[in-house]
Amino acid sequence: MMIELRKVCNIVVDAADFVAQRRREKRLPATANDTEHPRILNQEKNGNILFTWDDVTQSSKGAICTHVGLYDPIKKKHDVLWIYNQRVHIVSCSVNQGKSLLAFTVLNREDSLAAKLPGKDIYTVFLAEIQATSTRVFSLNLERQQFIKVQFLYDIQESDRESHLIVMLHRESVGLYHIKLGRVGEKGVVMRDQPRTEQLIKRFFWCQWDVVHQRLYYLHYVKRGEGERARIAPSVSCVQFYQNSQHDNILHHESILDIPIEFPFPHIKSTSKVQYSNDNLDCGIPDSYLNMVVLTLANGTFCICYQKMETPYTIDRRSPVKRSKKSPGPNPSPLSVHSLSESDEETADINYYICMVHHAKTLHGCVTGLPYSRKYRLIFSWHGDYLMVMLPGHFVHLLNVGIEFEPCQHILLHDRSIDSVLRNGDLKVTGSRESHDTSPPIIVDVSLLSVAAEKMSLSNTSLHELQRDSPAGISFYDNRTGEVWRVHVNMEMLVQLFIHCYMSTTRAALLHYVLTRTRDFFLIKRLFEMLSNDIPSCEVPALMAEFLIATTYSSMRRQFDREILKLVPFTASDTFRGQFEKSYEGERIARISYSPLACVNIASKSAKDRTQKRGSVGDDMWDILRHHLRWMQLEELHRFSHKSVKSLCETRAKDLKQMGESSQGTKTEDQLFFSCLHGHKSRSSRSVSPAPGNPNFSNSSMKRVRPDSVLGTAPPFLQGNNIAELSQMPLDVTKDLFTSHLFKYLRKEARSKGQSVAKEYIACQVQQSRQLCHLLWNLRGPLLPYTDLDFLPNLTDPSSDDEYELFQLFERYYQICQEMSFPLPQGFISYFTALGYRNLSTSLFLQYVDHGVLNLTGEFMAQVLADVRDTPEGVRVKQQIISRLPQNLAEECYREWNHPVCQRYFALKQVSQAFTDTNNQQESKRSLSDLSYMARDRSESSISGNLSETSFPPLSSFLHYLEKMDSSKRSSSQNPLDISFLADVALYHTKKENKYDMSTVNF
Repeated sequence: MMIELRKVCNIVVDAADFVAQRRREKRLPATANDTEHPRILNQEKNGNILFTWDDVTQSSKGAICTHVGLYDPIKKKHDVLWIYNQRVHIVSCSVNQGKSLLAFTVLNREDSLAAKLPGKDIYTVFLAEIQATSTRVFSLNLERQQFIKVQFLYDIQESDRESHLIVMLHRESVGLYHIKLGRVGEKGVVMRDQPRTEQLIKRFFWCQWDVVHQRLYYLHYVKRGEGERARIAPSVSCVQFYQNSQHDNILHHESILDIPIEFPFPHIKSTSKVQYSNDNLDCGIPDSYLNMVVLTLANGTFCICYQKMETPYTIDRRSPVKRSKKSPGPNPSPLSVHSLSESDEETADINYYICMVHHAKTLHGCVTGLPYSRKYRLIFSWHGDYLMVMLPGHFVHLLNVGIEFEPCQHILLHDRSIDSVLRNGDLKVTGSRESHDTSPPIIVDVSLLSVAAEKMSLSNTSLHELQRDSPAGISFYDNRTGEVWRVHVNMEMLVQLFIHCYMSTTRAALLHYVLTRTRDFFLIKRLFEMLSNDIPSCEVPALMAEFLIATTYSSMRRQFDREILKLVPFTASDTFRGQFEKSYEGERIARISYSPLACVNIASKSAKDRTQKRGSVGDDMWDILRHHLRWMQLEELHRFSHKSVKSLCETRAKDLKQMGESSQGTKTEDQLFFSCLHGHKSRSSRSVSPAPGNPNFSNSSMKRVRPDSVLGTAPPFLQGNNIAELSQMPLDVTKDLFTSHLFKYLRKEARSKGQSVAKEYIACQVQQSRQLCHLLWNLRGPLLPYTDLDFLPNLTDPSSDDEYELFQLFERYYQICQEMSFPLPQGFISYFTALGYRNLSTSLFLQYVDHGVLNLTGEFMAQVLADVRDTPEGVRVKQQIISRLPQNLAEECYREWNHPVCQRYFALKQVSQAFTDTNNQQESKRSLSDLSYMARDRSESSISGNLSETSFPPLSSFLHYLEKMDSSKRSSSQNPLDISFLADVALYHTKKENKYDMSTVNF
């Protein structure tokens, strides 16, 4: 799968090698086979691992003694911590911070009087002074049939005056032992007095010790409601241990929060017998039939994870869901045959629940169709800020449930999806690449999937997360074998899953993960290369929208705090929406749903109040969580929506249209069109330099992300930082609406920076839109023959399939930018229109123009006038294109073209204006009836010298009439008729385009 478990080392084997080497050095005699096998017991806050083994010593005279060792994973060093003079079975162990005291729990089995009855398990707690000259072992007088876990607290600073020990008696209570210490000699530290005890918790049924943050989570049953509605319900609480300051050694603890459990948790009978596992590295009570974990992050994320299991000691015992297994088909893959399940004809469902306290929601996940087994035990862990739910060899769910984002875009990966990829032969392995491919070889470890036996073995094993194992990733310890597995993300497998996953939601979630977490632009380019192989897919625009919004959020994330970020959109998909996964056969194999969490009780003390430190004290996890919950309670979270921008832009556009479109913005657009039209040069001499940045945008934000190392130099049409004129209104609306949105939800002291935040948000939008356009061009653009020299391609050169695919990509990019109100680069519009002209038929191109998909810019029109020849067909095409422009722009194109058709248009316009004047309409009609008479009256002619030179009498008479009529109605501000121009046009038309023989006409 994308998430792999790679074997790193074997702690038990390494410890066994240490024991064997020690035996050789001390020349110890041989012992029985059941000795010398180390067992891992615990891991302390500093990362040290405690382990035990049985062996003889030089002074034991052949008697077997129990040894306790210490392994430092950072220094890779083993040491003997203490040797007990007896052979005992230690199940829980902890050493204090100064390594002077060792607490351990011993398991003894009493023999029953009746031979056929099993003996009782008795757990006893001891405390040993391991630095004293003569080791002393004290009993804490605790003997129970229930498991007892011991754990020393670790202070901020190591102290030789007092140590604190937590003793957890399952289903009874949790006690805190305060042990006074005294120094004897130079190195020895012993107990000075009897420990002072304190009861922290009464009866509990589950607990978890957070060794890093020194917290104790526990589950207990409380009475909720009154009267007839009263009921006993489970609740999870937490005790936080801390010190007042770094200068004293006073330990304090406080009950921080209480969370009612609302998912279907079994009601456990207090008198039922518990089945404990051999998972000694468990951070709590190793209950075989209760899989529950609390996971937290420093940013306030708090999750309670629970797997619903079949428990033999619950009141409502139920069998797991069983279904008849479907036939794998005529040619089943080895991965699809689960031959080692307990019942090959049955399948089972796995249900898990994630109580997201920070979101006040509970997530319910259900995986169906697994081979039936009662031993499945899920692994809950963090993968970055994704919550990973894993059953090795079967499925991995990466749940996007952190406090920074509302839950969505979950990655649901299953072995059946991998099976489909392998079955289709689409997954490449090492050595399968072509010789010309310079990419690194692909290494895909499918060992967890290829053999059903290994898959079932790992899925039935309890894996425990190791603390501070390595910064390279999270590691898990396999209690059955002693092996350490490290979580690794196989990026090549991620690409293959992106290609072949059945559900579009999974594909979008994978892209979101890459965009917001890995931010690897090489990988992003590979994913879009896969998308470009299926451009007509309806998923392509949605994934482009995800790129724009997610990368814009990532750019903002580097500059602003969480108060700002919680109002910025981070995904194009809906949040808190159910999700499901299907196989290629259409069978639903997983689903995600949500339910609300009624209440959360959290302490009101801040970190500064608890620690009582002077000066500024930053908020801890509890402060962040409390502020977040309070803010959610007062005001419901609403991130900025681009849908409101589009609706307001449409409203403003209608208002401008009703106003006659005589605004200054329209004049500016016309001036830009004129400058581009007249400033156009030939492609051989045109050089494009970056345009100066828009003063409304922050240039610093444009330079933060430079994907040039991946995409190379931008093409000429993308060089520069200006945006298209048609994107100016959406940007202005976005800025106004986003500023108002910030003012609505920000605190008063933070509203002053609303304008600068909105300004930076616009700059990030410009940056990411340009980056996506460059990425899309990079997929096909380098294959085109004009990439390095031409601002716009020659419109008459033959097009290629690559160019048509680039046009399709740009069409979807244009549509999604319009829909999401993202800005378009200024040069993109002209280039996109040129691609449309080259790759579409004339009729289809004109339809694109009529529907507003393609825009006729000044640069494109100059290219049309320069490249399209003045053949009859070319003239017709030019006229059809120019006729789509507004009148003032079309006339400017006619002036630039200077074709006889254009001259004829302007001549007709002048004549029509002379005849359609409303004030002289009646006079024009009368004068037209006397046209023949005026033509004969040449003595009264006032035609100018140029007109008198006209050799065609009918034309001279008509022009004389036009000049007389124009002079009578023209004001001082109007331009006179160009009589010479009209005469030239008329004579040209008569000579070139008139089909009649004028010599036969009787004038």
